[in-house]
Amino acid sequence: MSPRNLVFLLGLLVILTVMYLVVQRAERPEGMREALLTRLGHRDWKDADEIRAWLGNSTRKLVIRFSGGRWEVWGPSRRENFPHPAREALVERLLSDLSSLSGEERASGKDYEARFDLTPESALHIAGFRQGRELFHLLVGKRGPYWESCFVRLHGREEIYLIPENLLARFEIWSDKPAAPSIDPWVDKTVLSLDPGNLRKMAFFWRGSPLFLLKREKKGWTLEAGGKKRVLSGEEVTRRLRRIFPLLAEEVVSPQKFGTEEGILEVETETRPWRLLFSRGGREFYYVKKGSYVYRVRAEVVRKLKRLF
Repeated sequence: MSPRNLVFLLGLLVILTVMYLVVQRAERPEGMREALLTRLGHRDWKDADEIRAWLGNSTRKLVIRFSGGRWEVWGPSRRENFPHPAREALVERLLSDLSSLSGEERASGKDYEARFDLTPESALHIAGFRQGRELFHLLVGKRGPYWESCFVRLHGREEIYLIPENLLARFEIWSDKPAAPSIDPWVDKTVLSLDPGNLRKMAFFWRGSPLFLLKREKKGWTLEAGGKKRVLSGEEVTRRLRRIFPLLAEEVVSPQKFGTEEGILEVETETRPWRLLFSRGGREFYYVKKGSYVYRVRAEVVRKLKRLF
């Protein structure tokens, strides 16, 4: 056999061996792959009623807290340090994912912390509490070798793990290294979401004058507007409501920004009533107050409401 053919056959053997190993790894049962990971989270982590996140030694912390029957979030900066309505499903998912967190140990010892951005001064800290008692304290370092991964360690421990989860992205940190957490992904900017099938009544007043009153009665929908009363079909009511609902805000602002009340939107559904108050914020936007929260919406939202019926 010539040397050229021998080299060719050896190369083919190497390729076939690599392919065999790849296929075997892909077909390895899921339980075996999971057995290689170390469980980091604990079941009680998802019972936390407060989450704090901060970068390194910073005193500015993002705080997500369960208060008054719902989740609220406080921003790390002075401008954001007031209660915002939180995206509750997102908070619950974070706690659930952390409680089941597992990782592959990649290194151990303080000498490796700087290499993975896991020193106390450089890491993103995520801590959970229940009635003031700390349930967990996780340090998040740099992103891993693929997007949906990062390096972490438990506070007070030296083992460093690679986890199949990009915790940096949860806080809108898109770089490869830890950075200050952002409040934006956690804030619920939905002012009001309506299901026309559950609506009973809606009334809109502007500067003391009624613009329209929409009511669902036994015979169908009735509308009072401009001194006239008429009947509307359910299809028309649904079509008009979908022009503006769900009503979304550009941001949640400090309650102190709400000024002189100019408009009122009263909504009654099968489950509860809502009352939105409007005040002028500037030439191109208004402030809307719902309960204890104040939202900034575009002036176009108010123009659409005035022309809704």
